[in-house]
Amino acid sequence: MGARAPETDDTMLDSMRRGANTLPAKIFLGLLTLSFIGWGVGSRLGASHSDTLATVGDTKITLGEFQRAYQRQSQALSRQIGQALTPDMARSIGLPQQTLGTLMGEATVANMAAAVGLGVSDDRLAQAIVDDPQLRAPGAQNFNRDYFNQLLSQNGLNEAIFIAQRRKEELSRQLSLGLVGGLTVPKAMVGAIYRYQNEARDVRYLTLARAQVEPIGKPAEDVLAKWYEEHKAQFRAPEFRAIEVLALTPEGVADTSAVTDEEVSREYTRTKDQYGAPEQRRIQQLFYATPEEATAAAAKLKAGASFDQLIVDAGSKPEDVDLGLLSRDKVLDPAVAAAAFGLAINTPSEPVKSSFGTVLLRVIEIQPAHTKTQAEVAPEIRKAIAAKAAERSVMEIHDEVEDALAGGATLQDVAGRFKLKLITAQVDAEGNGTDDQPVAGLPNQAELLKAAFAAEEGGENEPLSVNRGFIWYNVSKVTPGRERSLDEVKDKAVVAWTDAEAQVRLTTKADEMVKALKGGTPIDDLAKSASVEVETASGVTRQAGDAGLGAEGVNAAFGGPKGHVAAIPGQDGTRIVLSVTEVVNPPMPEGAGEAVDIADKIAAALGQGLYGQYLAAAQEEFGTSVNQSLLNAAIGAGNAN
Repeated sequence: MGARAPETDDTMLDSMRRGANTLPAKIFLGLLTLSFIGWGVGSRLGASHSDTLATVGDTKITLGEFQRAYQRQSQALSRQIGQALTPDMARSIGLPQQTLGTLMGEATVANMAAAVGLGVSDDRLAQAIVDDPQLRAPGAQNFNRDYFNQLLSQNGLNEAIFIAQRRKEELSRQLSLGLVGGLTVPKAMVGAIYRYQNEARDVRYLTLARAQVEPIGKPAEDVLAKWYEEHKAQFRAPEFRAIEVLALTPEGVADTSAVTDEEVSREYTRTKDQYGAPEQRRIQQLFYATPEEATAAAAKLKAGASFDQLIVDAGSKPEDVDLGLLSRDKVLDPAVAAAAFGLAINTPSEPVKSSFGTVLLRVIEIQPAHTKTQAEVAPEIRKAIAAKAAERSVMEIHDEVEDALAGGATLQDVAGRFKLKLITAQVDAEGNGTDDQPVAGLPNQAELLKAAFAAEEGGENEPLSVNRGFIWYNVSKVTPGRERSLDEVKDKAVVAWTDAEAQVRLTTKADEMVKALKGGTPIDDLAKSASVEVETASGVTRQAGDAGLGAEGVNAAFGGPKGHVAAIPGQDGTRIVLSVTEVVNPPMPEGAGEAVDIADKIAAALGQGLYGQYLAAAQEEFGTSVNQSLLNAAIGAGNAN
C-alpha cells in the first residue's frame, strides 16, 4: 500500500492563519508587531556552505537559531489547530518567511539599539515580566512563578529562551517609543472618523418578491432554445465512472453470534460507569439588580406570592428564565449549581449571590441519576466485542485478498469467497448517480471518490487504508462529461428559465420604482400598487446595520445623501427598493470615550507604519543577505523559492 500525503483545505489554512496571529503566539513565539516585508527582495543570496542563514549588517542569524524558532512556531500552531503542522502546511501559510523575517527584524532592532546606546537592565526586565498580566493565571492579581513555568512549558519554551526573547521585545518597545511615541492625531481626523462611524440614517423600503411578477407563462420554444444555448454549461453532464467497491472493516466481518452472554456480562461490569447519566434539573433563575431587590422579592414569596408571579413582575416569561435541563457540572456558576441542586422541587431558593448578580432560583423538574441496565446495552456491547475481535482477523483477510487478486481473482470472486458485500455504482465526482441523486452506501465516500477519479480505467489500484480496515476499488468504465441536448433536460431548463425570468422582471420592476421615486412618486403609492408593505429601518449605522436591509442594503443606504434611492438584491431572490428619509451626523462630544479610542487606534496605526518604514530603511542601510539554498534545505522546499 502506498503512503498518501496529508491533505489540507481552505478551512484548515484559515485556522492556521488565525492561529498565527493570536496573542499567545505573539508572546511566546516572539513574533514582532511589525512585518519586515521584502527581506528577500534585493538581498544577496548567499551560496556558501557555512551555517549562516542570513545577515543584517554584521549580525549573523545561524541555521540553528532559525530551526529553533521555526520549530517553536510550528509546535505552537500545531497545538492551536489540533494536529501536526506538516512542512507543506507551514510553507503554504508563509511560516518560514515569517520566522526569518522576525529574526531579521530582531537583528535590525539590536543593531539600532547598539548604535544609539539603548539597553534593558536585568532588574527592569524582571519587573516588566512580573507586571505583565498576560503572564498571570486567569483572575490572579499577582505573578506566580509556578504558573509562569507551567505556561512556558506548555508553549515549548524555557526561562532562558523566554527572557532572551522578552529582552528583544523590550528593546524594540524602547526604540519605537523614542521614535514615534506620543503621536498626536489631528482632531479633525478623529472627528471625521467619529462621524463616519456614528452617522445614522432612517430608511423606508419595500421588498418585491416573486409574487409581484407572477404568473410567468411557459417560454416559447425559440425563446427557450436561445436561452438554453447561452446557459447550456450549467446543464452539462458530468464525468461518470463505473466503480466496483469492496470494503473490509472490523464491523463488516464481525460475528456478534460468536460473543457469549458471559463476555457481555463481564464487559458490562467493567464499563458500567459509562452507561450512567447524572441527575439533571430544570432550573429557573430570576436576576435582580441589587441584593436588596432580591431580598424584597424573597419576602414576597414568604408572604404568599408565587414564583410565577415574580416572573410576571419582572416582565419576563417562563421560557426567558429557564436555564434548561442541566446536570450539576453544566451549570456554569458554582454558587447557582450548589443552591439549585440542594433545592426540593418547586421550592424557591433564598437570594443567591452569583458571579453576575443576586438571583432567586426554582427547580421545576428533576431527572434522577440512573444507569442503563445490561439488557438495554447488551446489543451495543456485543457489537463492540465482536468488532474488537474482528480487528485481529482483518489483517489476515487482507493478506488473503491481496494474494487472491494477485492470482487473477476479481473483486466479485473475492466478495463471494470472503462473504463481503460488493458495491457497484455509476457515480460522478460529487457522489451523485446518473439520476442526479446521491449514491448511497459508498464507504469513506470522499476519500474513495478522490482516489477513483484519479485512477485509470481498468487499472490496478492499491487498496485504501481506512477506519482500521481496507477498501479495494476498480474503475471499469469512464464516461466523459458532455453537453446535454435541450430535449434531455427540457423540464429542468424550463424551471431554470422561469427562475431567471422572475429575476429579470423583479429587477426591471425595482428599477422602474427607483425611477418613479426620483420623479417624486411617494414610496407608499408604489407599495400600494405592488400590494406590499412599506417598512422602516431607523437609526441605521454602518456598524450596527439592519437585519431587514442586510449588509448590501446598509451599504446602499449610505450610497448618497438624504433622498437617495436604490434597488438592491434581497434575501431568497427578492429585490429591495429603499429611500433614505433622514440623515443624522452627530457631533463628537468632547472627551467621548469612543473618540479617545479612535485617536489611540489611529496613533497606534500611524506609529506602527512609521516605525516599520524606519526599520525597513535601517535594514536597507545595514545591508541584508539570505542563503536561500540553505533556507530551502531547512524547510524541505527543494529549490523552490
